[in-house]
Amino acid sequence: MKFSNSFLATPIIFVISAVFLIISCNKDETAEEDIQQIDTEQEIPITNEARLEAKNLYLNYYLASQTSGSDNPWTGAEPSCLAGIVPDATKNKILERINYYRKAVGLNNLISEDPLKSEKAQLAALLMNANNNLDHNPPSSWKCFTEEGKEGAGNSLLSMTKNAEAIDSYIRDMGLENGPVGHRRWLLWPRLQEIGIGNTNRTNAIWVLGNAGTPPMDAPEFISWPPEGYIPGRLVFPRWSFSIANADFSNATVSMIDSDNNNINVQTEPLSNSYGDPTIVWIPENINTNVTSDSSYTITLRDVELNGELMTYSYQVTLFDPNN
Repeated sequence: MKFSNSFLATPIIFVISAVFLIISCNKDETAEEDIQQIDTEQEIPITNEARLEAKNLYLNYYLASQTSGSDNPWTGAEPSCLAGIVPDATKNKILERINYYRKAVGLNNLISEDPLKSEKAQLAALLMNANNNLDHNPPSSWKCFTEEGKEGAGNSLLSMTKNAEAIDSYIRDMGLENGPVGHRRWLLWPRLQEIGIGNTNRTNAIWVLGNAGTPPMDAPEFISWPPEGYIPGRLVFPRWSFSIANADFSNATVSMIDSDNNNINVQTEPLSNSYGDPTIVWIPENINTNVTSDSSYTITLRDVELNGELMTYSYQVTLFDPNN
């Protein structure tokens, strides 16, 4: 199965339940946008504890992991097919950015790096760089082809964005063919416990398949993006999602209202169970993410089938400006 250049997928046999799962890749030209810095020396007092916690998480994980001019560059070279290594500081920032998003949804288990997976993911990132393309099943005719790189490509999320900002591109999951938000679902999967990291001067590969663990004991009831509670408005992307293990969303409906009880029109994406946990995805209309004051929305999902019962879930998301 082949999609547009913003989303490619290849069926892969996954040991969990012996079913075919699909992984995806992403080209996001806007992921490395400038990030407005927060003046931490003149903090505005915040009395809302949950809001303050969300702000501190953004400061300590998200902003702390952004790329800076002082970061060591990639040590490889595309013309000579030298894969090079990912500098430790860059690798740590990538992990920190992943952990930001996971903590924001309520997952507190930290993700570890597997060195062997990283070696193969690095060869995959080199392949994408050398051929200016994204493919989970690259042909042997590609420049810098190796079997290890092909294996890495087949097990990884792929992006034409580098460094920690590539994680934003995966969570954003923009593009016409990214309706199921497969990248987001793998990175926010409660059972994810280890990854491989590949990264060049313009591409990224994150190995996500294999060795799934058990969900952490304190995992939330559901995983949503944007998450329940407070979230910086700039990290609320057009596609919203809601995931629960073993759920059936075939007959589920999504409704949204704003803080004035006005209905928000939503467009639901086609369902796909090929990534992580079952998920429903929708696009709400006219959501202003460039907020200067807190803006809240209540989401209600009805007729979600779980363990033979029809369930209703309701939660609130509040967009805020972490500069205020």
